[in-house]
Amino acid sequence: MLSVTEANCRVVVDVDLKPNDVYTPFTWSRGNLARWIASFVLCLIFYDLYKASSATILSFPGGKSILAVVGLLALFVLLALVLFPYLRIRSLFRKSPALTKSRRCTFSADGIAIQSEDANSECKWSLFQRVVETPSVFSFFTTSLSGTYIPKRCFASVDDIRCVRSLIRENMPGKCRLRRDSL
Repeated sequence: MLSVTEANCRVVVDVDLKPNDVYTPFTWSRGNLARWIASFVLCLIFYDLYKASSATILSFPGGKSILAVVGLLALFVLLALVLFPYLRIRSLFRKSPALTKSRRCTFSADGIAIQSEDANSECKWSLFQRVVETPSVFSFFTTSLSGTYIPKRCFASVDDIRCVRSLIRENMPGKCRLRRDSL
């Protein structure tokens, strides 16, 4: 457990953001679980529709091509649920080179200072609506749709991660979802 003096620490992190830091479709998370369950349910629905109506569709001239189109449509929907978010993030990184540029984030009791070759900003804790910590990243949301991602792999040590957690808990009570400090 961090003491009060450690909560007033200052942590500097050099961030090199990658698409997999923002979204990974094959890791365990609520959003991914919902996508996979929706995909599975859609598979069951398409299979049931195919099984129940394939004889009727095949009775029409060109029925095999109709079934092929339905099969391709089902495949497209499933791929869209699972892969579209990942491809959207990849496209965002490709179109916005500033996302891939290195930046330095300094965490302190006053807030977060972000410095890059393109811009410098000093953000007070009150700017952020909420903070979410996953096993691999801290997400600082300024709105429900935008935020700043700080990958844990960029921290120099586990103590730096603990210090940032402590700063977040102290400055954003009730607005954060953080992992427990491991012993």
